[in-house]
Amino acid sequence: MDWSVILSSCIVAVTTILSLFLKDFLQKKKNQSNLSVEKCTIQNASVEKAINYALDVLSADRISVYEFHNGESFYSGSHQQKFSCTYESLRPGVSSEALNLQGLRISSFNQFVSEVINERIFSINTDEADSSLIKNWFENRGIKSGYSIPIITLSKNIIGIINVEFTTHKEKPSKEDIEFLIQQSKIICGYLI
Repeated sequence: MDWSVILSSCIVAVTTILSLFLKDFLQKKKNQSNLSVEKCTIQNASVEKAINYALDVLSADRISVYEFHNGESFYSGSHQQKFSCTYESLRPGVSSEALNLQGLRISSFNQFVSEVINERIFSINTDEADSSLIKNWFENRGIKSGYSIPIITLSKNIIGIINVEFTTHKEKPSKEDIEFLIQQSKIICGYLI
């Protein structure tokens, strides 16, 4: 019995079986990729529906959803923590700002992010803003007043912020407005995770 023939036959058989498994694995990955795009479009439509509804109920001019993400790394090796506007709903005549609000460093907007995370609400009237950076950030987008709350998962992780903005008038949120927005944030969170 020639062991070299048996060994080479075994190698060919194993290689054939591995290639079939690899082909099947790659096909499943491709199908999952296509499904995730389809799932993503459904998710996007659901979030848009939720913020459009909130825009109407709250009589706001613009509602934005910001999601936290990692950016690049500093030379020190630490990550640049960032957030980006991923969804936006607008009243007619109100400018879209979402494309200008990508990759924002949390360190640049620390007061805003810190208040949303720690106080569970951030409220601004641009005439009374303490921080000139925050005041300018809101005024440059035509905002006269607004408020923000965190988007919190069931495991208590904060994954984003919902920002309600008024460009035509100043408005303070009522307790009912905040309660409604908290409920909408739970719904939106369910679509985002």
